[in-house]
Amino acid sequence: MARYALINGSAVVTVVEMSEEQATAALTAFEVVHLLAADSKCAGGWSYAGGDVVAPTADLGALHDAQWEAIKAERDRRTQAGGYTVTVSGTPKWFHSDTFSRTQQIGLVMMGASIPPGLLWKTMDGTFVEMTQALAASVFAAAAAQDQATFTAAEVAKAAMTASPTAFDLSAVAWPAIFE
Repeated sequence: MARYALINGSAVVTVVEMSEEQATAALTAFEVVHLLAADSKCAGGWSYAGGDVVAPTADLGALHDAQWEAIKAERDRRTQAGGYTVTVSGTPKWFHSDTFSRTQQIGLVMMGASIPPGLLWKTMDGTFVEMTQALAASVFAAAAAQDQATFTAAEVAKAAMTASPTAFDLSAVAWPAIFE
């Protein structure tokens, strides 16, 4: 068994695995049957020219747009669900970063010294910490720093993607740490 591209005119119609006998029989329905290397990524949509199977030309504009949307989606996911860390009594604690939590955290900063004593705040690992004016300010500062780092990583990714859209790999982007 081997992989063959079934070709009609100059278009690769499909790629199938078949025996040499089946490939010979396929010549009655297709103009050309081209043997492919085992690691070939050839698929329908490719073309056949000069005895070679040729990859389709990438629509770089569409590729750029799709990759930018993927970068923004990952940036936004991390911003809304990744959290931010603040050290509380020597232990790093992750605070929620969704819009509702951010609104509550801004409220705490606005309350300042009026935060009720003993107010317990749930962190992303499920444990509680006592909220204080200083901690509220630290959470607010951590949110700003995490947002800036996340947006910077997205812009660096966009620059790398724009420079080489066909080689860009979103999974290789160096994002700031998030709660996992």
